[in-house]
Amino acid sequence: MAYLVLARKYRPQTFADVIEQKQTTQTLTNAITTGRVAHALLFSGPRGTGKTTIARIMAKAMNCEQGPTPTPCNQCRSCLEITSGNAADVYEIDGASNNSVDQIRELRSNIKFMPAHSPYKIYIIDEVHMLTASAFNALLKTLEEPPPHVMFEFATTEPHKIPITILSRCQRYDLSYVPLAAIVDHLARLCTEEGFQIDNRGLELIAREAGGSIRDALSLLDQVMSCTDRQLTHDQIVDMLGITNRENLFAVSEAALSGDLSRILDLIDQMYRSGLDIKKIYADIMSHFRDLLLVRLGTDMESSSALPAHEVDRIRTQIADRPEFHLHQILTILLNEEKTVRYSSQPKIAMEMAFIRICQLQPPLPVDTLIEKIEALKDRLLTLPAHSDDPGEISVPLQAAKTCDVPGGTALKETPQASAFSPPAAVPAEKNPENPVDSSSPSPATEIRPAKARVASGRNMNPAEAWQAILAIIDDEHPLLASNLKNSTLSAVHGNKLEIDISGSKMVMNILTAEENISTLKKICSAFYEKEMAVRLNHKVRTKAVRQPQPKKPAGIHPLVMDALDIFGGDILTNKT
Repeated sequence: MAYLVLARKYRPQTFADVIEQKQTTQTLTNAITTGRVAHALLFSGPRGTGKTTIARIMAKAMNCEQGPTPTPCNQCRSCLEITSGNAADVYEIDGASNNSVDQIRELRSNIKFMPAHSPYKIYIIDEVHMLTASAFNALLKTLEEPPPHVMFEFATTEPHKIPITILSRCQRYDLSYVPLAAIVDHLARLCTEEGFQIDNRGLELIAREAGGSIRDALSLLDQVMSCTDRQLTHDQIVDMLGITNRENLFAVSEAALSGDLSRILDLIDQMYRSGLDIKKIYADIMSHFRDLLLVRLGTDMESSSALPAHEVDRIRTQIADRPEFHLHQILTILLNEEKTVRYSSQPKIAMEMAFIRICQLQPPLPVDTLIEKIEALKDRLLTLPAHSDDPGEISVPLQAAKTCDVPGGTALKETPQASAFSPPAAVPAEKNPENPVDSSSPSPATEIRPAKARVASGRNMNPAEAWQAILAIIDDEHPLLASNLKNSTLSAVHGNKLEIDISGSKMVMNILTAEENISTLKKICSAFYEKEMAVRLNHKVRTKAVRQPQPKKPAGIHPLVMDALDIFGGDILTNKT
């Protein structure tokens, strides 16, 4: 064919022409200049980033008549043959179709022959990871110690599939995706060379669709150039390549952030009717929300060339008052539903259901706002009295007083528990004409003790009555401790010492003998007896009931006979079988 596609017509011929792979081209240039070129090189990276191109330039640099030189002349016999692809001393092998051990053996047998007219015989194996395990093993010894006139150059998109024994014998160079801005600049130069006019938005659309691959970008540019005569617009590129319009993506995101479900459904239906693949639409929307979140988090998308500057500014305007957590919620739903949309027989319905879920989300309040509201509520509650006549104010109700009857006729009255927001009120002293008390100086009798300790004194109670009263106090204040004491008894009271028998498992005993529980128990008992009391716990081990031995059943007796003996009683006189 007379026509040569752009990817072949504008293939780089020197290291300086390679786009955005400086880390590789500069290293190879230095290696050639200093004479430290390895005999086996491995170029790995994504498709269309220049692996095979760099391998060809390296072959020209080593076999050029002026070489080895980092700047091949592209005029000598070797350079021209390599450029045209018919060099006698440079073998380009497809690893996918020449992957058997027999073909590697044939390669090994030809290596010993000297090159025809070049300094080096160079083997370029593309997609080398496609070789079989046997082929790799057959190549090991030759790859490690080839003849001095032989070089190997491998290219692959999947280096992890290459055995480590091969990788250890090569110098590896990893190529990266080409940034968006670099692709746009390169496409603009080619358009100028070809005499086409394409606006910058259209070139950005092609570069974005290429996904970091120069070859993909050139193939798309070749396609759009063939549809019109010398001038292309953004809308024409969108229609021709079947790409999601960026305006629609911004419209969908704006509707999703504002909860306008009807607008979203209209946009999805519009894009679907235009012939776009619904799965591609969903992927583009998900990628767009990812860009929104990254910009909201402060990622510098302009310097990384992930987005053009005008789109970054537009995104910042769109999400200026949107909390990042809301964007995170939307992107999480889109990611979770991505598998459903991909494998669904009705992907359009699955996509619509995903956006229905998104529109049902309630935008969360920012954390700073929540903290301010909580602090304001706390300050208001602390400044309010316990009871307020103003119905607009918040009042904290006090618990009603409780009365429990204790054996012996003594009533244990519990005072209302003090509010957490009001100071405890002093207990007024009873008036006694024989013993007047000055209200200005509180006596020990009027001092405030813990509410559950201010019950009738236990000095005049027997141990059983006192223990029931103490358990009632513990049950109100420390219900967990009371549940472990429910099977215990107060066995004796000796002066300032209480002896409590604990009936329960070893675990219950370990809980009760904990320092915190012993301290609580002593405090309550001391308040109850109105003096300092010591507590001693005695563990009473439960004894298992002794099972009575069952009488042995005579051998050879029918089970029905034994059941009759159990029901009616009696003895067996004779046993005839």
